[in-house]
Formats: sequence, structure tokens, C-alpha cells
Amino acid sequence: MPRKADNEPERPRLLAAGAVLLAAALSLWGAIQYRDIETTYQRQSPDPYRLADQDARFEALLAAVPAGAILGYLTDLAPDDNLGYAMFLAAQYNLAPRQLHKGTAGELVLGNFTRPGDFAAVGRQHGLRMERDFGNGVVLFRREAHP
Repeated sequence: MPRKADNEPERPRLLAAGAVLLAAALSLWGAIQYRDIETTYQRQSPDPYRLADQDARFEALLAAVPAGAILGYLTDLAPDDNLGYAMFLAAQYNLAPRQLHKGTAGELVLGNFTRPGDFAAVGRQHGLRMERDFGNGVVLFRREAHP
């Protein structure tokens, strides 16, 4: 009868430890590969809608409008335009917890414009008075009081 080697009970433990080390090494390699691919992608494909810049655009408006405010939304872009939709969603995200609704029916209305213009005149066309121009296309309007 052949005799069992003394190290046979340690073999499963060594195999398990080796499998865990291999899995850890492969996970680390995958994370490094992902980082390299993502970094290359971000360099080659910059943010076409400049969503990352929206924090700075809305910073002064955030300080001027209370957190519980409900604002309308006015823009110079067509509602079905991809850029217009992206700008609306970015504004909604950046202004939270303030509520932002498309249209000019509210007491306060955010003007989010892509090009310079006579924002006071744009507001008057919608029955709004320009409260403050924050620059960079961000304008706060207030509904005109009718006596």
C-alpha cells in the first residue's frame, strides 16, 4: 500500500491561495487597463456640451435664488435640439434642490442662453423683467407685476 505524502493536506490550501492571488493580480491588471483606456478616450473625446463648465456658470445664481425656489426656463435653443436638451438637464442638475420647469409661467425664470443678446428685450416678449444678468448666458427674470 503506497504511503501518502506528508504535504498532501496542504495542497488544497496552496491551490486556493494561488487562485486568490491570481484573481487579485488579474483584477489589478483589469483596473489599470480600464484607467488607461478611459484616460485615452477622455483626451480624444472632450465634453461636446461643456457640461463640466456648468458649475461655474450657475454659481452666482445659486447664491441669489433660495433652495426651495421653483423657476421657469427660457433659452434661445429649440426645445427638440440636442444641445438645448443637454443644457436644460445640466441646469436642472446644477440648480437642485431648486425646481426647474420648461416655460415662462413661474414668478422666477432662468434664462440660459448660448449667445449674447438683448436679454431684457427677450424677457419683455414673455412678460418678464430682467432681474439680474449673471454673465455667460445666465439671466434671472421675474414675472412683471400687472396693476
